[in-house]
Amino acid sequence: MITLKSCPVCKSKNIGQYPQTGIAPIVTHEIMPAVFVDAALIARYFLCQNCHVIFQNPRMSDEELDKFYTDGFYRRLINVSDEKKEMENMMYWAKFHSKIIKENFGKVNSHLDVGCGRGYHLIEVGAKIKIGVEPDSNYVAVAGIDIFSRMNQMPQKSFDLVTAIHTLEHVPDPKSFLTEMMKKVSKDGHLVIEVPTWKSPGGPLRLPHLFHFEPDVLRLLCREVGLQVLETKFTPHLLLICKLA
Repeated sequence: MITLKSCPVCKSKNIGQYPQTGIAPIVTHEIMPAVFVDAALIARYFLCQNCHVIFQNPRMSDEELDKFYTDGFYRRLINVSDEKKEMENMMYWAKFHSKIIKENFGKVNSHLDVGCGRGYHLIEVGAKIKIGVEPDSNYVAVAGIDIFSRMNQMPQKSFDLVTAIHTLEHVPDPKSFLTEMMKKVSKDGHLVIEVPTWKSPGGPLRLPHLFHFEPDVLRLLCREVGLQVLETKFTPHLLLICKLA
């Protein structure tokens, strides 16, 4: 774990502890051989007085985060007991998001989904070229898509559509991550981002969520990296439709 002395987005040192904490699902720990206890992991957050982003502090180091997602610890922490229900929920949201995309953009030729999870969203959008970025490649459940663990590993340079559905709140440097995603958007393409809101199931402050973005904060961040926000939707999550400025 590391403790941040400045805002990870704007680097301001004018930060203070946020009054609310996040409680992870109950997890079982072995505190000594054959002795197990149930406990809740509490995540604490700070508020930047300059850019107003809410960020987890302390948090896992970049190396710990990489292992957390690549080696499947994130999925174990979620501890989904009903896999059928989880699949049905993911399919529902994949259809929901693909409907928004088709209503706004029509047919998409190339689609990059960053943090693609099972891959259902890529299949539902149905682009000719379907590429997903997913650190835990074993979690991908569908065929017919190309998977990379990081954006910088892909040979293709640009896409008609880049999506990041519930991804940005998990990364340690969202500004750099947005900039990297923006570079993958073709000249006439679009970037769709969705993050949790206070009305999201489970809420935004959870151990895997390094950030919470209020709508104005996220819109400003998009503009700072060179994106034009075309539309803001509440689904009840916060969804932004953007293009290159």
